Amino acid sequence: MNRISIIVPVYNEAQCIVNTFASVVKFVIKKPWYDFIFVDDGSTDETRELLETQIKLFNNSQVSLICYENHFGKGYAVKTGVLYANGDYICFIDGDLAYSLDHLDLVVAKLAEFDIVIGCRNLTPEKNNGFSALRILAGKIFNLISRNILNLKFTDMQAGIKGFNNYAAKNLFKTQIIPGFAFDVELLYLAKKKGYTIGEIPVVVCKKHLYKKSKVKLLKHSIEMAFNLLQIKYNDAVQKKYE
Repeated sequence: MNRISIIVPVYNEAQCIVNTFASVVKFVIKKPWYDFIFVDDGSTDETRELLETQIKLFNNSQVSLICYENHFGKGYAVKTGVLYANGDYICFIDGDLAYSLDHLDLVVAKLAEFDIVIGCRNLTPEKNNGFSALRILAGKIFNLISRNILNLKFTDMQAGIKGFNNYAAKNLFKTQIIPGFAFDVELLYLAKKKGYTIGEIPVVVCKKHLYKKSKVKLLKHSIEMAFNLLQIKYNDAVQKKYE
């Protein structure tokens, strides 16, 4: 049985982290070949303390926690967890479980065929997944720009669930630079450049996630991510950082 490491990046998730942890505990008890690595990205609320308490109570090596003081971004947090992980397969999933843990079995099954597997919300009948029209439009524009600037074919590059075989994960993340939300696109750009095979699975956003206040600030983060796309191109073409 392959060992599977799941990275869970968290930042100021005190309101939901106990529920997330409870779901993880139920999952690993049923499936002991999984291990979960929470990475606290410099939370300023009680996320870290709550996780430390829950992990101490659970007292099982299948769940661990990495913490650091400063907030760097989701990309940095996932990279930190991936470089620490030792599973045959390494995946990451959003800290508020926007996608249910049941999706992980689908990712792992698909990893038998591909080096990398990404979640795609556009492969489900509910293509908008209940998001607002503005957020859907922003996502479509970002994906369109990504495909044109970086020549990527995927229609959904930022669903918060992706998986890699160990070699691909270590190889890609040691090169990955972007610390923020655009790190997913950078990974896919690197994967294409290095010739890794990439598969997709349909994913559906949990209903409860739709009622949660999003940390994504559409205007600010859209501008930031657009800049990141140009930075990726510059890092590759001019700086040769992805060699």
